[in-house]
Amino acid sequence: LIKTFVMDLIRFYCKPISKPSVELSGSEAHHLSAVRRLTVGDKVELFDGAGTVATATIATSTNKRVSLRVDEIKTLPKPPQEQIVIAVSIAKGDRFDWMIEKCTELGVGRISPVIFERTVKQPRNPHITSRWNNLAIAAAKQSGRVFLPRIDNPMTLADAIKILRKDFPQGKFLLGSPSAEAPSLTSQPLTCNGVIIFIGPEGGLTEQEQTFLHNNGVQPVRLADTILRIETAAVASASILVALSMIQYPHAH
Repeated sequence: LIKTFVMDLIRFYCKPISKPSVELSGSEAHHLSAVRRLTVGDKVELFDGAGTVATATIATSTNKRVSLRVDEIKTLPKPPQEQIVIAVSIAKGDRFDWMIEKCTELGVGRISPVIFERTVKQPRNPHITSRWNNLAIAAAKQSGRVFLPRIDNPMTLADAIKILRKDFPQGKFLLGSPSAEAPSLTSQPLTCNGVIIFIGPEGGLTEQEQTFLHNNGVQPVRLADTILRIETAAVASASILVALSMIQYPHAH
């Protein structure tokens, strides 16, 4: 697991990061000055969500704008769990928000919200993906994560398969299944070409969806001996796959 650049410094999201100086505005500036009450001369850590981290010193500060002198920059390589994709049915209420936060903390590389035929709630907010990205930024700041997950716009199952097959042509495609006959997810060897796991809605998949996934080479795997809610299945899948990546690629963490 990649550590933060300097563990005792408060972290802020900043993009892009470059010498000699950068500027924070909006919510990040407010968080620094009004919430954390940092002042001129204090040191912080910056990250851009794409592998660059830096230590910086506050030069000037207001509630709306903060300028910082960049002291040191480091670019880190992507860890193996960046190849883990959770393609998951949208859940009701704040349950999906919770899932976004936990998958970000675990280090999942991509979250693809999928609209299945029995998906209960479809987001009506045109800015929902931006909101999810803000949740991921907050979770990354808290957890010390360097890379932000990619969060797709909500899409149909057919579009998800098409897009993810294009992006991961050699990837391993899996489906979380409650079937006792399905092999355990823990038995699946990982691949550096990507592991994509689909999590269906709590109403289950239709026969047409099951046939569609089967015809597209998506293999059912068992997550637990019980039936899991959407967000539980997603976080369980992420936890198992991240743990397997740490076992299979110990020197990359």
